[in-house]
Amino acid sequence: MNIPFREDYPPRHDVVFSIMFGEMELFSALLKSVTGHVLDAEEVISQASVTPDNVEHNYIRFDTFAKDKNDTVYSLDLQNTYSEELIRNRTVYYGCRSVAGQTVVKGKYDKLKKVVVSFIMTKKNKKNTPIETIRLCDDRGNVYSELLTLHNVYVPAVNRASDDTVDKNLKIFSGFFSVNSKEKMREFIDLYAGDILGDKLISSYSKAILRGDLQTIEEREYFDMKISEQDIMEAKIEEGRAEGRAEGRAEGRIDTLKQAIESLKNIMDIESLIKTFNITETERKILAI
Repeated sequence: MNIPFREDYPPRHDVVFSIMFGEMELFSALLKSVTGHVLDAEEVISQASVTPDNVEHNYIRFDTFAKDKNDTVYSLDLQNTYSEELIRNRTVYYGCRSVAGQTVVKGKYDKLKKVVVSFIMTKKNKKNTPIETIRLCDDRGNVYSELLTLHNVYVPAVNRASDDTVDKNLKIFSGFFSVNSKEKMREFIDLYAGDILGDKLISSYSKAILRGDLQTIEEREYFDMKISEQDIMEAKIEEGRAEGRAEGRAEGRIDTLKQAIESLKNIMDIESLIKTFNITETERKILAI
């Protein structure tokens, strides 16, 4: 049997995710598994297909999103490498941007669309919880506003959770996002081939990796920025193990730092960036910060 898998484009790749979950069927299924909401929308917008000059869609900086008939914006976004501090700030920033980017006509703030943001995290969190749900609440836990809701799904925690504590389909999705080799894909196929959702994921992934425009999509500004963020996070996580690596790797880190600082300068101040990425004095001089 031919096992569909590309090492450079595994199921957890941002471009692959954006293509696959730009399909209504998969988007709706994952959304329901995470939030319990049943989507009633005409289309799903994917960063793999949205044009850079589409102002209406560009203020929403998530991999995929949809506006349902009840005036709620739902987004699904994949995040691979991250620090918890940074990802929380990024989630809040883009969640708020999805609210603040909407047009308010004549002070009618009651007409703003609700925003429900769901992040799929492929690495574990410190609490080891499958799903975190965050709402705007007062100091007594009462919901202050329904305008913004955030969901963080941690794939490793979902995989370890007992079947009776998490949604069955969410377990299948998490198993799929955990595939990082042809052997793991074979295991996934052995487990879920014959299941409706499992077959859909296998089929959609097979089609996605056969597309001839994957690299072109990956070079778009949105994915270039997101991958740069993940690269710098990976550099931070791996720092301390990097002694003895080639000088070219150090130059690559400087290039990545430049991209990350440019991408994140409106989210974090310079001192926070220096602390988060462990930027050395030598690197500060090179970067002129």
